[in-house]
Amino acid sequence: MTSISKPKQALRSAAHRFADRLGPACLVSITLLLTHPLAFAQHSHGSHAAPNASTPTQSVAPAAPCKDATLQCARSATPLFTQDGALWLAWAGGGAITIARSTDLGATFEPSKEIAQHGVFLDTGPDARPQLVGDSTGHLVVAYGFFRDKNWNAQVNVSRSTDAGKSFSVPTPISQDPTSQRFPTLLTDPEGQIFASWIDKRIVAQANKSGKQQLGGSIAYAWSADSAKTFTQESIAQPNSCECCRIASALTPDGLPVILYRAIFEGAVRDHAIQTFTARTLPGPTRRVAIDNWATDSCPHHGPALAVSPAGVQHVAWFTQGSARTGSFYARSTDQGKTFSTPVAIGNPEAMPGRPYLLATSTGLWLTWKEFDGKRTAIFAQHSTDDGAQWSPPKLIAETVGYSDHPLLVQRDHVAYLSWLTAAQGYRLLKLEAPGPALASYAPGDWKKILQAGAGKPQLVHFWGYTCGPCLEELPRWGDFLKESSALKTIFIEVDQVPHATALQALTLAGLAQADNRASTAVFDEYMRYEIDPKWLGELPITVLVNAKGEARRVRGVIDFAQLRAWLQAQ
Repeated sequence: MTSISKPKQALRSAAHRFADRLGPACLVSITLLLTHPLAFAQHSHGSHAAPNASTPTQSVAPAAPCKDATLQCARSATPLFTQDGALWLAWAGGGAITIARSTDLGATFEPSKEIAQHGVFLDTGPDARPQLVGDSTGHLVVAYGFFRDKNWNAQVNVSRSTDAGKSFSVPTPISQDPTSQRFPTLLTDPEGQIFASWIDKRIVAQANKSGKQQLGGSIAYAWSADSAKTFTQESIAQPNSCECCRIASALTPDGLPVILYRAIFEGAVRDHAIQTFTARTLPGPTRRVAIDNWATDSCPHHGPALAVSPAGVQHVAWFTQGSARTGSFYARSTDQGKTFSTPVAIGNPEAMPGRPYLLATSTGLWLTWKEFDGKRTAIFAQHSTDDGAQWSPPKLIAETVGYSDHPLLVQRDHVAYLSWLTAAQGYRLLKLEAPGPALASYAPGDWKKILQAGAGKPQLVHFWGYTCGPCLEELPRWGDFLKESSALKTIFIEVDQVPHATALQALTLAGLAQADNRASTAVFDEYMRYEIDPKWLGELPITVLVNAKGEARRVRGVIDFAQLRAWLQAQ
């Protein structure tokens, strides 16, 4: 278990008094805090107005006021598929929380229902959005946050429908505690009970009143056994967390919650931590996902993503600007969150990859994220069929100009969909097609390209042939090896020029369908071999070990994986 403590450094007492109530505002100057509270709120939580709609080829005009509560004015929208196949969408816009139903996959919506109106006090921050869950009885539950007074104390409200969405109850607070609560998340377990978690400020408020002056928040949770009519007395799962980043939550195959959040470690380090519940009211130990060492007293406004597969593998994705790594990353745990794999970078680091989201279905795992090139926002996706050990190449799914919500993933009948709200194109629900295995081409001259593309990191290139018996026998061992070394760049090149379907069948059976697989486009003669190694006479299999300097070493025959691991450790 990794211990978590309060940050060592504290801001001025005035900032602490404001942070105690506000939570989201670490990036704004103290002067602005003290003299312009309204401007401060708009800076922290974003404008309450949506930009003008535009097409992908148009330039973005300045945002115009958007005062109504229609989907066109929404800042964020959260999807839910109910058991009858209908799509429900809850959104925040025009100062209101609104919900509507679609029976044609979001092409049209039935008349919407406004659940609550809070005007400029509705929480529409970068990580704030309404939460929406349902159960097998047709009940629907919506949770959201708003600022209940001019001091910007936040409150989480809950509204419920017991008539399949025809009407919703008057929203009520999820907690009676007078301090702030923000960023709720909801889950429905297999028994129909609802698990709620949120960022809570009571411990910070108590510490500041006693003169200890503490920033951050805490992770609180509660259960409901009556479709959110009432909740149990809340408990604190973790006393030290970031106050302005949403929580990610999911259920284990046994129906117990897993929560992922940006914690505050010793030295004001805001890295991610995970807790797997061992019983309904027993959060497991706090475990650090990765040592990013992001030491900051600012608010990242960038929460993590979490998915738990049917096999119980925990998948996490997050953003960091730490001294150890910067960018968006993915990792997985096969031991219930006790340890995680080496973080793997997501997307193109030159295009600001962020807002990752994960979805685990019975047929595979999906990862999506945003990229921005200065003009256009694009959504990319990757798919894995082996619980995150290997991933398909990134694929562009959608793009837009102007304002856009975070990309979300939702499933119906084990099919994954991208849910994305944009100012230019409105609401979009896009079906994600799992990519089939494919063989890229390997042509004369490609060896230099491989070395150039992998410069700065070790990589492996394995040459094999379908007519080579030892090659076929060895392939499944490569599949097992890559499950433990998914971050290692590995390329498989088939040289016998058999039909692609034949080679792909062998790779699929070996668990290598999602690897970087290529096939020679020309006869693999002495000319092609000389480019790789002048002394190679054509024996197979051959594995070329390339270090970070681009220096290549050829290993003849079936690989000794123990020696291979030793080579990797020495890099």
